[in-house]
Amino acid sequence: MIEVALFPIPDLVAFPGTTLPLHVFEPRYRQMVQDCEVSGRMIAVTDVLKAIHQPKKTQTLEQSLSSNQTTYKPRDVFSAGQCEVIETLADGRILINIHMSSRLRMLDEVQSLPYRIVSTEAIEDETSTSDPVQEAELQATIHARVLELIGAQDEARAAELGLPEWMALTPADYSFKLFQVMRFDSGLMQQVLESQSAGERLAIIWRLLSKVE
Repeated sequence: MIEVALFPIPDLVAFPGTTLPLHVFEPRYRQMVQDCEVSGRMIAVTDVLKAIHQPKKTQTLEQSLSSNQTTYKPRDVFSAGQCEVIETLADGRILINIHMSSRLRMLDEVQSLPYRIVSTEAIEDETSTSDPVQEAELQATIHARVLELIGAQDEARAAELGLPEWMALTPADYSFKLFQVMRFDSGLMQQVLESQSAGERLAIIWRLLSKVE
């Protein structure tokens, strides 16, 4: 069982093997970052199902920075990792990177205030139905399509993706790390995150890429 601090963010799905930069301004989450920096506890970032409580629309920026904002119901499956503080600004806001390393499923709430801490279990891929050769072939097909799409818009990024280290990744790692450079609808990305085989994730990704003009 792993206890993590929970950071719910609407429409944001994070994946193991990626680094997530965040700008933290709410007091409860600034406190969370500071506590986790001291304790070494991982921070989990999760998409949300709905808003439970909304802030007042008339709040000024100063009031927003000094009070808690919307409270959300989190999803049960998310990624977590160690937090690296990049900079603390004069008004207390914090710039961080979270280095995602684990895919987790929430079990119970351990703490609710000032921020949530939850107990979780690690999610592992099922290997009984995997076909390494087929997965590797699909990975290569996907990567060629990614290079084609990104190359038409960003030659520098395409050159980065053309490095051998990308194809040296296992299909399992590749199916997560690809989302460091590509984003889709959060519901579809949540589906990818919850899939429990590399082949299934790659198949979802290929269906998405096949529809992109």
